[in-house]
Amino acid sequence: MPVTFLSIGHFCYDVSPNGYILGGSASYSTLTARNLGHRARAVTAVGANFDRHNPLLDGIKTVYRKSPETTIFDNQYDEKGHRQQFILGAARELNGSDVPVEWRTSDIVYLCPIADEVSVDLVHCFSDDTLIGATPQGWLRQWDAGGRVETKRWETAEAILPHIDVLILSDEDVRAYPDELEKYIQLAPIVVLTRGAKGATLFQSGTQQESVAYPVTEVDPTGAGDVFATSFLIDYYQNRSVEEALNFAHCVASFAVEGVGTTCIPKLEQVMLRLKI
Repeated sequence: MPVTFLSIGHFCYDVSPNGYILGGSASYSTLTARNLGHRARAVTAVGANFDRHNPLLDGIKTVYRKSPETTIFDNQYDEKGHRQQFILGAARELNGSDVPVEWRTSDIVYLCPIADEVSVDLVHCFSDDTLIGATPQGWLRQWDAGGRVETKRWETAEAILPHIDVLILSDEDVRAYPDELEKYIQLAPIVVLTRGAKGATLFQSGTQQESVAYPVTEVDPTGAGDVFATSFLIDYYQNRSVEEALNFAHCVASFAVEGVGTTCIPKLEQVMLRLKI
């Protein structure tokens, strides 16, 4: 049965050789939920320069909060392939008052900041039956006056993690502060650490479980973590099996990396043909 999936975070623009393209965890996650046949919703904040009629977002019910700026990222790579990220604009913070009352009983809520924009009070806005998931990358970012993005410690982790159900993060998220992972595991009921093509590790109730990724030819990993997280949350909500949710999430994410950007986020029919049961 379709579920109601709500993402909270900035829709953004990423700089590309051909101009701005749609980005942001909230966009990747809602596109995934929609493609898998579910009711996708988003609460976001954008500036006047954001195209709210982008056909890529068709079928996604979105509450756009006005902001002086749209969040814009410019990812620059050196000759060795190392990335330096710059933020060229940042939309305003999102808080509990931004979520419509009738959306606070959504089946699944995905807190997915990209520029430290999701406030702590949002974890207290939803019904007891709502499954709350989060990815922390936006809480781990800071930037200087020139827009150069650097890693920081997650200052609000203790206030957020005890009130969510699932934390999904990548090995890159904890690379700068590897000691933080153990704290996250102690605070959150379920933690999933993804390692791209190397699979993922799930931590729950003092145990850990390894899972393997589906072998595919990777073209672009952008957004794959959000596709994985969305798929995991949906399957876990429906079946309450972490094993099944991991397998389903790896399968859906395997499609996403086979093309550039959002172009290969699959439909459910495609996933079922590849899914290993």
